[in-house]
Amino acid sequence: MTTIYCDEAGNTGANLLDSAQPFFVLASNDFSVDEASALLENVRSDQGAESKFSTLRRRPEGIARLIRFLSDPRLNKDRVCMDVFHKRYMIVTKLVDLIAETLIHKIGGDLYERGGNIAMSNLLYYCMPAFCGQERTDAFLQTFVDLIRHGPDQAKNAFYEAGRQLVNVSVNEGFKEDLMYFTEPALFDSWYHGFDWSALDPAIPALFHQIVVWGERKQSRFHVVHDHSKPILASADTFALMMAGPGEESRTIGTDRRKIAFPLRATSLSQGDSAAYPQLQVADLCAGAINYFYKCHIADQSDDLSKAVEALGCLDWGSNFILPQPQVTPETLGTDDPSGTNSIEEMLRYLDGKRSPRL
Repeated sequence: MTTIYCDEAGNTGANLLDSAQPFFVLASNDFSVDEASALLENVRSDQGAESKFSTLRRRPEGIARLIRFLSDPRLNKDRVCMDVFHKRYMIVTKLVDLIAETLIHKIGGDLYERGGNIAMSNLLYYCMPAFCGQERTDAFLQTFVDLIRHGPDQAKNAFYEAGRQLVNVSVNEGFKEDLMYFTEPALFDSWYHGFDWSALDPAIPALFHQIVVWGERKQSRFHVVHDHSKPILASADTFALMMAGPGEESRTIGTDRRKIAFPLRATSLSQGDSAAYPQLQVADLCAGAINYFYKCHIADQSDDLSKAVEALGCLDWGSNFILPQPQVTPETLGTDDPSGTNSIEEMLRYLDGKRSPRL
C-alpha cells in the first residue's frame, strides 16, 4: 500500500504573529525509499548527515545543493503536494469561522455559501489596518489568539477591550458596523463554547487537506506518516474517525471549488523520525524551500534560492494557499457555484455517527 510522507516548516506554536516566521508550510510526497534516497543524493555531503533545509541554506555550497535538488524532475506536482498558510491571515479567517459564521448560522444563514467567509476574511484583513491602524489590529488579533488558547477567565476582558479600541480608532464609520460581530461583548455567549487550543493550529487543516488531495490522486487507499508533531499527535483520534472504514466509499461534500471526497481515503496516520525515513527528509527540504520563498516574497527580497524555487516550478506543487487576496465577490473568488452541501455540517454529522453508532 502507498504511504504519504509529510513534514512542515514555519511552525511557531502559539506565536502565530511571529514576524520572523509569517508562513506555515506542509509538504508531502509519495516516494519510495529508493526514490527518496536518490533525490537526497543531490544534497548529501561527504559527512553523510541527515539532510535538513535549515542546515543547508546557511552556506553557499548548501544553497547550491538545494537548487540542484529542486531541479530534479522527479519533484513535480504529481509526486509532491504542499499547503501554504499566511499565519496572520489565518487568524483572521478563524475570527470569521468561529465568531461570525456561528452567529450567522444561529439566525439561519450560511456564511460559507458562495464564499462569504472568504470574502469577509479578505475584507477584515485589508481594512482593519487601513482603517484602525496596524498596532490596534495586531493587539486585537493577539488577544483573540489568547482567548482561544487560554479561555475567557484569562483573556475575555482583554479581547473585548482591544475590540473596543479598534472600533474607537476606526476612521470609517461603516467599518465599525462590520466589526460588530467580533467586538460586541453581549454576543460572546452566543458563539463561545470552549475551544481546544488546536483550533488555531495550521498543522491540522493543512494535513486534512493533504489527505484529501492524495485521496483524489490515488485510486487505492494509503497510509500517512507525519514527522513528529505535537498537534498532529493530539488530533490523531479525530483523524482516525474521519477515515473511511474497510469497504466504505467516500462521497462528494461541500460547494463550488471547495468540494471534497469524504470520509478520507487514508487508512492510518502515524508519526516517524526523519532520520529513519528519507521521504520525510525530502518533505522537509520541499517545505523549507517553499517557506523560504514566501518569506522572501513578503519582504520584497530575492536571492538565488528564492528565484530558483519560482523558476523551477516548485510553486506548482501547491493546491491550497491560505493567503490574503483583495477579492470579495463570488466570481473573483471562484465560489459562485451554489450547488452542493455544507461540508462542515456533513463532517460533523458523520463524526457524530461514528462516535454514537446506532444499535
